[in-house]
Amino acid sequence: MKAKANITFRGTRRSIFIRISFGAYEEVQPDEVYKNGKKYRRIEFYTGETINPKDWDVAKGKSKSKDDSYLNGQIEKALLRIKEIYGKLSYDEEVEYNKLKQLITTDEQLHAIFNKKERVVEVQTEYKAPMDFIQDLIDKSTVTVGTKKDYNNSLTHLKEFDAYRGKTATWKSMGYEYYLDLVGYLKSEKRLKASTIDKVVKNLKVFLNYADLEDKIEVNQDFKKTISGKSLFAKVNKDETDHVYLNESEIKQITNAVMTDERQGEIRDLFIIGCWTGLRISDLSRLEKGNIKNGLLSITTQKTHQKVVIPITDELQTVLNKYNELPKIPTDQHYNREIKKICEIAGINELVMAETKVNGITVIKEVPKYELISSHASRRSFATNLYRRGIPSTQLMMLTGHKTEDAFMRYIKVSKEDNAKDVAKKLKKLG
Repeated sequence: MKAKANITFRGTRRSIFIRISFGAYEEVQPDEVYKNGKKYRRIEFYTGETINPKDWDVAKGKSKSKDDSYLNGQIEKALLRIKEIYGKLSYDEEVEYNKLKQLITTDEQLHAIFNKKERVVEVQTEYKAPMDFIQDLIDKSTVTVGTKKDYNNSLTHLKEFDAYRGKTATWKSMGYEYYLDLVGYLKSEKRLKASTIDKVVKNLKVFLNYADLEDKIEVNQDFKKTISGKSLFAKVNKDETDHVYLNESEIKQITNAVMTDERQGEIRDLFIIGCWTGLRISDLSRLEKGNIKNGLLSITTQKTHQKVVIPITDELQTVLNKYNELPKIPTDQHYNREIKKICEIAGINELVMAETKVNGITVIKEVPKYELISSHASRRSFATNLYRRGIPSTQLMMLTGHKTEDAFMRYIKVSKEDNAKDVAKKLKKLG
């Protein structure tokens, strides 16, 4: 058993609490299955004391101010008392999560150490902690493998956030301030890109929505609230300059580039197919010649289970004619890594502004365009290039499988300069 004093994450004055970690306490419910038959928990005892964070020694778990010798003495006495409580239970072979928690939170000596006359212990019947609920939700969900992976990644970030701030999230605490602190942590401590943070926030709202449907869970309603039409749990503001697309001239440049390695040539062709179909990588990996008939490509998308029918352009047909059987896509990571190399070989090296990391710090700087190209750039390029050709968004949405125009329009990456050129062409035709 380990016990150490910590402080909370937010505020000019931080609350001091003692975290008791025990590694093998079990709180097993007969009707639920836990890994290895055990469910690990920590207990937190809030002292009622506060401190300026600059005076706190994180490593030692005490104040580093010379004026706080009395406070440090209180903390040391509390740690000894907690070890006494644990030691007695251990000696009597009665170590059990709920029993230890009750003894610690109601112990008169602990309260006396911190001059606390009373301590209210909230007992919640059949309470399901947020992280446990989310894990069960993910395990039981019938979403795609990719979505489940995103959910698990988001849950990991939420758990790490709890560990960082030294406080376990509750359904009532997961409101607007929690959202602000979470975003701040993901930005400053984890140094995640805004797009990754947005995904975590989006999945958090999914988790809260599911929990809100449960009769026995009272969820903080901030995640549903809006101000001036904007959600309180809004996306991170950012310059989306790194969401690039390839224009038709650049796609032709990549198509005509000489690939000395045969496998690299196959990956290039798969990427070009994506640029002229708009298929996600999950659908491109399942594409077969049988999906193509009478000049049309038909496939049911893996993400939305929606059928899309896409016309075969001359550019697409030229690539398809190379193969009796389409080559297989490698892993996502390898595919994206090779696409960057291919685009570099093809000379897609225009300098563009983008978020990048320099010595662990995220900055915005100019980088060669090929560094920003990934599998999803092909889908973005497909939508943008056809939109520039003058095809209405309502028709394009039937090709891409987007359900709302707002979602579709986020894929359109036409610069002001390109838009002006497109308008000029149309004006010439009208004249």
